[in-house]
Amino acid sequence: MSASQTPILVVLAAGMGSRFGGDKQLAVLGSTGRTLLHFSVLDAYAAGVRTLALVVRENIIAALQQQVLPYFPSDLTVQLVLQNPADLPVADVDISQRQKPWGTAHALWSARQFLAQQPCIVINADDYYGHTAMQQLVQHFATTQAEWAMVAFPLLKTLSAHGGVNRGICQVNAGYLQAVTEMIQIKQHEQQFSGIDLNGDSIGLDAAQAVSMNIWGFTPSIVPALAQALCSFLAQQPDPKAECYLPAVVDSSLQQGQKLRVYLSPDSWFGVTYPADLAEIVEYFQQQSS
Repeated sequence: MSASQTPILVVLAAGMGSRFGGDKQLAVLGSTGRTLLHFSVLDAYAAGVRTLALVVRENIIAALQQQVLPYFPSDLTVQLVLQNPADLPVADVDISQRQKPWGTAHALWSARQFLAQQPCIVINADDYYGHTAMQQLVQHFATTQAEWAMVAFPLLKTLSAHGGVNRGICQVNAGYLQAVTEMIQIKQHEQQFSGIDLNGDSIGLDAAQAVSMNIWGFTPSIVPALAQALCSFLAQQPDPKAECYLPAVVDSSLQQGQKLRVYLSPDSWFGVTYPADLAEIVEYFQQQSS
């Protein structure tokens, strides 16, 4: 695989962690002494990735430099990218009432200078996807320079026992994504699953439903797609707490003819939404390292 076909890893690590009550991207996993981000980066490195763009807030940079970055492989190039609320594809946007970052679409837009020449793998800093997912996406770009990709997980494997979660609900046909819809407050009650769509309606869901956990593979065509989505989002004069989600950008691009291949991972997914989620994750990684 040529250097131009090898994807870079973009990690979205600027989230506020409001439900968690702190910076999830800095949470240490028990006796391992490492974060979820550390293990995700090592998986990408093992799959052949040698460049990392880390999208962050300014107030966590010092902690990352002290607690996380020193433990990455020495030949991994690391670029820190600030998610600045004023960095937008349109001018004269009033950000004086903005209370949080603009969301995952804007986070990726912040890293656009690294996306123009080669494909990228995009993940959340507070999710762990397993080594297979990284291998699948690196191999994907060895075979195509046009198709996007994602790795999906069954809904049942992505829930939290400690509260509702937000997920991108996927419709897949013949291995390709047809649509993805953001749903919030997804919960399990006995054997029933339900979530709330962006219209505020409660929707029943299936345990085997493929969901996006925000692990994507994009070609450079993602940059104009992000610009278009953010312009449309801002034109609606959104609420100060509203966010532009990356799955919404994907869904819009699919409607315009973009092809996106869906890979299914056999690995476990782990994520930190609530503080109590950490115990299960710590147990898993301590067993892996023992």
